[in-house]
Amino acid sequence: MKDSIFTLSDERKLGFIDYGSSDGVPIFLFHGTPGSRIFGLENEPLVDKENLRIITPKRPGYGLSSPVKGRHIECFTADIKELADDLEIREFHVAGVSGGGPYALACASNLSSRVLSTSLIASAAPTEMEGYFKGMSIGNKLAFVMSKYFPWILKAILKSVASHSRKKPERVIDELRSQLCEWDIKVLDNMTKKGQLECLVEHIREAYRQGYAAHYSDLLLVSRPWGIDYSRIESPIFMWHGVSDTLMPIHPARMFADRLPNCKNYFVERAGHLLLESEEIGGRIVRTIKSA
Repeated sequence: MKDSIFTLSDERKLGFIDYGSSDGVPIFLFHGTPGSRIFGLENEPLVDKENLRIITPKRPGYGLSSPVKGRHIECFTADIKELADDLEIREFHVAGVSGGGPYALACASNLSSRVLSTSLIASAAPTEMEGYFKGMSIGNKLAFVMSKYFPWILKAILKSVASHSRKKPERVIDELRSQLCEWDIKVLDNMTKKGQLECLVEHIREAYRQGYAAHYSDLLLVSRPWGIDYSRIESPIFMWHGVSDTLMPIHPARMFADRLPNCKNYFVERAGHLLLESEEIGGRIVRTIKSA
């Protein structure tokens, strides 16, 4: 594992972790909303077993990455291109978890000659999908509604959330549990038994290192039109989504999949949002990426 800060051409800082072997299958993994570069993959047997190289960059304003005023989803594409060039990675796979999905799609569209595949893992869907809130937990529903119509209220709430998260990130996990389906709660319980929950705590704490602004910006961007030209995506898209997901329900995901080119769906029965935290599903996702 190599925890690094890369200086971009405009002097901004981009924090990332480079997991696995330098000659492994390269995958740029984009965190959710909120999120950070910390995924705890240094002790994950699958990384070595499947010979993977997983790079986890943080978006502007999260953790160690410099903030950007007035950014949009496609801005991150240029950052990834610069980082890949510096790491001497010509072709690579991209994967986006939850709120990281739109950023993975932006890279697939704007770097189509370099992206080998795109994996959407419990990804957000555009809010213009009909029936978007069907089956969504009340917390996420309120966040999206405030993002679109009452952003000043959202800002005040996130200021408080960021403060609590830096001091007591465990409380954020407790609040998250109340919004999850039974399958996700079992995944969290299993992580606790294996001593893996501390990594999730650090992931949350790092996400709010600079405060609430990055989370706020991400929510505004995801809740509004993404501006991505899907027709330019040439490589395969793999959509992984839990049928029982309450944070990003299956209904808008199914509708979104129909709009995407070269999209193969993996809708997992009874599963929820924490697909990557499941050893079995995580392995399936990795093997599917390697088959592309």
